[in-house]
Amino acid sequence: MSRRRNLAARALAALLVACLAPRPAAADDPPLRTLGIGVSDAGLRATFGFRDVFSPSIRDRLRSGLPTRIVLQISLEREGKGKPVAYFAQTSQIVYDLWEEAFYVAIEDERGRRRARAESLERALDLAGVLRRVKVASLAGLEPGNYRLRVLAEVNPVSAEMVENIRRWLARPEGAGSGSGQGNFFGSFVGIFVDRNIGEADKSVVFISQWFEIKASP
Repeated sequence: MSRRRNLAARALAALLVACLAPRPAAADDPPLRTLGIGVSDAGLRATFGFRDVFSPSIRDRLRSGLPTRIVLQISLEREGKGKPVAYFAQTSQIVYDLWEEAFYVAIEDERGRRRARAESLERALDLAGVLRRVKVASLAGLEPGNYRLRVLAEVNPVSAEMVENIRRWLARPEGAGSGSGQGNFFGSFVGIFVDRNIGEADKSVVFISQWFEIKASP
């Protein structure tokens, strides 16, 4: 019976999110990308790649043995609202071991810190430049309505303070990916890091997802 209940819960969750028909982009919108978006375990999950943040010159430098840091920030926007309603951050670091001829990728997000070995550059880029069904927001506190994701990925941001503050955010008990209702800290943090000017990194990419509808649970 438990398996049937799990299957029913997954089917119900899939009904909570529905992609909307494409609509004209606003003049100040960044490029649009169609992302994989779904729901499970009361969380909004996203699947997409951002490997284009690794330019040819950055790929060449990855074999130097020097660490390369990637900072990913995602905000959840509700249609008609001026401020993001949820936020997710992930930091990654790629280091090539010249002696072992292998890459080591360290990733930190709300799930904690983990480290993986990659035998090839392409595998290292997949580990650091692709999200697969990662929970980027909680549904708790989110009202039914139309939403989209705004994504900013940067390689070697100049501001060490920004990276440190993101790590402090990840260490908070409620973690990243939480929904609305987090108080003044959430609003001020997102205001600083989502709305700031980009271009202060070796390479930056920014894009938005398609609009999708979050429906009320029956």
